[in-house]
Amino acid sequence: MILALHGFGDAALLTFTPAAEAWSAAGITTYAYDQRGFGANPSRRQWPGPTVLIDDLRATARAVRAAHPGRPLLVVGHSMGGGVALAAAPDLAADGVVLAAPAIAGDAGINPFLRVGAWCLNTFLPKRRFTGDGVVSFLPTDNLEVLRFVARHPLSFGDPSGEELLGLVLLSDRAAAAAADVTLPTLTLIGARDEVIRPAAIRRVAETIGGRAEIRTYPEGWHWLFRDLQAPLVWGDVAAFALSLPRPET
Repeated sequence: MILALHGFGDAALLTFTPAAEAWSAAGITTYAYDQRGFGANPSRRQWPGPTVLIDDLRATARAVRAAHPGRPLLVVGHSMGGGVALAAAPDLAADGVVLAAPAIAGDAGINPFLRVGAWCLNTFLPKRRFTGDGVVSFLPTDNLEVLRFVARHPLSFGDPSGEELLGLVLLSDRAAAAAADVTLPTLTLIGARDEVIRPAAIRRVAETIGGRAEIRTYPEGWHWLFRDLQAPLVWGDVAAFALSLPRPET
């Protein structure tokens, strides 16, 4: 089984639908939910804070595991969801974790000026939202059809508030701090063309993860690894990792 977590401003339906169909064809059941503050939740665009997101994942993983005793459970987190997954991993009722283009590059991985900027925005303009137009320019994927679809979708948004920007920094810090205490088998997926989170910064933290830790880099991968043009390769690698996990003791 797979329990999947989407990234910031996204939704489970948008991130994982094609991937879940591929995993189903491989005999893997997928659970995915909209994290608080995102997707179809009534709390959409209200930042819940890292602790709530981490606690929600832990509670959901326990519920899924209780509903399917004896079946291995793999938690898959993309971007912000990867940060939540790694931060939760030291005390997570799962058998493995996949971190896809994860927001884990906390601590030294975040430019000090960006950190100070996020703190200032949270202090003085916590609820104001920023589009980044004219300041930040990047593409999350090479799949322009999907990019246009997501940009128009009502469940998606890409204008973080000052509060959310600092929250993402603090979540990344917690993820980086938890890495050494993780004992679950972990697979980190990195897009070499990722323009949202620097691949080198992701790798630096991924290399500190304890236990069985693997890193896979996709030369043609971008930030939206599950929706890029080469996404089927990623779906297959995640399925193979899920099927390699041993059954938990009951």
